[in-house]
Amino acid sequence: MTESQVDQFQSSVKRCLDDKDFIKDFYDRFIASSDEIREKFRGTDFERQYRALADSLYVMALAVRGGPQNLARREMKGLSQRHKDMEISPSMYDVWLECLLQAARVHDPLFSDELEEAWRQTLAPGIAHMRTGVPFQA
Repeated sequence: MTESQVDQFQSSVKRCLDDKDFIKDFYDRFIASSDEIREKFRGTDFERQYRALADSLYVMALAVRGGPQNLARREMKGLSQRHKDMEISPSMYDVWLECLLQAARVHDPLFSDELEEAWRQTLAPGIAHMRTGVPFQA
């Protein structure tokens, strides 16, 4: 991943988040994707969850830019542990990414194949960390 891709990702995330329906659209897609995922979100406070997703997208972008002592990487470690405690299966991250990209495609008027690749490349290290718990590698 390049610095330009991270910049493109962050600009796209901002455009998506400027659309108040982006996160709801993502969660509607994600929760509808399987009974297992739907069950994980039973009883969820979605107002809080929406803010957490928005924050985590920025944290993942910041984590790829910094070194080992980066505060965003420490936050990723905590997020990874919370997901482990909730028994999130590694396969759910693939579904999460595809649902997120589908929503971004709808809510970012500038979305393109190149921008999709920027999203994939920027999020890949964080997703790998979440799946495995192995220290964050960018």
